[in-house]
Amino acid sequence: MRPGKSTILTLLAAAGIVIAALLIVILYRAGFAVPRAGKSFAFTFPGKPSEKRIARNLDLADSRWPETLVELDIPSCQKDFAVYSAFSYAGERCNLTLVYATRTKLDEIRSHYQEILESPTVSGRNDAGVLNLKGFVRERAVEITNYFSEVTNLIQVNVEMTGEYAGLIRQKIIGAFPDGALAAPGIGGFASGESGEGYVMYDFNPYAPDVYAGAPLFSRAYSFGGTAEELKEKINALAEQYTDPKSAGISGGSAVIKHGGYLYQIKPLENEGEVKVALAVQAIPEN
Repeated sequence: MRPGKSTILTLLAAAGIVIAALLIVILYRAGFAVPRAGKSFAFTFPGKPSEKRIARNLDLADSRWPETLVELDIPSCQKDFAVYSAFSYAGERCNLTLVYATRTKLDEIRSHYQEILESPTVSGRNDAGVLNLKGFVRERAVEITNYFSEVTNLIQVNVEMTGEYAGLIRQKIIGAFPDGALAAPGIGGFASGESGEGYVMYDFNPYAPDVYAGAPLFSRAYSFGGTAEELKEKINALAEQYTDPKSAGISGGSAVIKHGGYLYQIKPLENEGEVKVALAVQAIPEN
């Protein structure tokens, strides 16, 4: 993912996601079945899908709702499968993100979205290998870009989410954050600052080492009253409590920890001179 305008979308732009996505694509093209969240999480709600129905009947255990919301107004172009999706917020501002794989050529993909978008414009480089489109759908800003890949096209669709139902979804996500997980030794202290930014993400890669496919991963960015170096030192100090290398990887000022039925990711974040800690929590699926 290319860095977005908001801090939270920047958090989602880890290069490891791209590498993991390419692994899925290679296996897919080789003929292996790629598990998707839909096999273990049935996305259902009464009546025909609509923004209203999805928001009011939202079940965060169902992993396909962000994908469905995006495609209500912006149908994907010959999608093979979703790589990941997310709903993020920064203050009152909300965004939907979908990344999917397709073997369709970029010229055809570009034409597909130019027909859908209102006032489509190109930004930066646009050619046979790079896609950069901006426009609007129902007065909502849309940005469509791609990852470079020799085996498939990985398309990112980012949509500004506005209106009554965006606020309803945002409140449900904030309320669903697993606060009980913060009781883990040494981890709750990272959530002591103020937070007005966060997201829920669904990664569909069954081979990812730092996330469980199809299960919601909640993240928040908390203010930190110190320097970036002090924050990194505090994160590194978790190694004194979580010493088993099989369940904890802590170094360089970031941590990935499995403890008490949860997966934690703790990383430093600096934006416009403000130091924050990004804390992600995911309940480990039972099977």
